[in-house]
Amino acid sequence: MIFERNKRADALREWYFKAFADESSNLLKYVAPLPDRPAFPVRQWGTYFDPDWEIRVNVDHILGDAENVARLPESMQEAWNLPLLLETAVEMSRRRARSDWSLAVPQIFQSQMQFLLPLCLTQMDKPDLAMALTVMDGYYIGHTCLTLEMAYQNARLLARPTARWLADLVEP
Repeated sequence: MIFERNKRADALREWYFKAFADESSNLLKYVAPLPDRPAFPVRQWGTYFDPDWEIRVNVDHILGDAENVARLPESMQEAWNLPLLLETAVEMSRRRARSDWSLAVPQIFQSQMQFLLPLCLTQMDKPDLAMALTVMDGYYIGHTCLTLEMAYQNARLLARPTARWLADLVEP
């Protein structure tokens, strides 16, 4: 949100709302550093997804495993820049999770808490798959990708998934 000092002498408020803007907006070209986005972590089952933590993507494992590669959209499986696309999709999803905590969906895998993060590879607003993130000490490791159907099945073992990207799979 951008506010500007009110220049009207008869104004009741010193500042007024001017516009909503993202980091690439021309309105912010002289603002450095940009303020941090507000974060609203919500505890779920004793833990919560922290979007400020680093996500270390094990690209070699994911792309070196035929089963993981087969889960990727067919049009992307042979892309020469697939490692970059995968890491970029993870980073974009992490950024979106900063303002929408419900994006990261908890799951239990081998008695360990993980989070499922939606990855958009072919369209910016429609997830193609989910990355399973293992909680480490102050960071996450992403070492497997799941189809959206697999992610839904895993997430519903804990609770009914309410994240829009998963709920859309079963709603008529």
